[in-house]
Amino acid sequence: MNIDTNAPMETAPEHWVRLVSEDTDESIDGFELFSARRALGLLKGKLGRDRLLELLHDEIAAGDVFLRTSVERSDGQERTGTTRLRAHGITAAQFTAWLGRAFSSNDVMLAGHPEHYSIHAQPGGTVNIVETLGEYVCSFFMREWDDSVMVKRPSDTSAKPAGRRSQMLLEDGTVVGSIANAFDEELDGFTATLSVTLPATCGQDVIQQHLEHFAVEFRTWILRAAAAPAGPESAVW
Repeated sequence: MNIDTNAPMETAPEHWVRLVSEDTDESIDGFELFSARRALGLLKGKLGRDRLLELLHDEIAAGDVFLRTSVERSDGQERTGTTRLRAHGITAAQFTAWLGRAFSSNDVMLAGHPEHYSIHAQPGGTVNIVETLGEYVCSFFMREWDDSVMVKRPSDTSAKPAGRRSQMLLEDGTVVGSIANAFDEELDGFTATLSVTLPATCGQDVIQQHLEHFAVEFRTWILRAAAAPAGPESAVW
């Protein structure tokens, strides 16, 4: 059988649905995102923290095994990733003051990201966070922030990123990683530098997923802070 190699290749038709007056899917995507957030907020609120954690018991147990195994296999080796956000129209001081106040509100914290399941302050200054790391729902505790500034030199890949740091621990005290952040004032806003450090065997895909997680939650919180009425400053989170 002869095949005409000069014949035009057939391609699958492009399918899309948009508002008649628009050239992209952004508006309908936005409608869906708003509704998805509202639905999640309703379900989380109706369930409450205890019932939600009970529902996720098996997933949290699997996440615990994942983190503990990663620590053991990594033998002290770590992997760090950093993302940076640029915020306009609000200062770093305004945002951190808002976040310090909002951190006591579980509803506000949960609304930061669809995969926030619990952010709950514990006696003694630690906070229990239940959220997704990679493909796992993980429960870990964050210690109070260490305000010492750690400078990362380009030639030193083992140094920690600059900024405040909080360790991530399992319930039994096993250290599984850390979070660092820094907020730098700019002329018309600020820059947020957000870093996560995890056991090396977690893999770059887990690091990348958490950087994406940072981008979603901090954008949500910054926009909520910018829209909030001004109030008295409180301790920085």
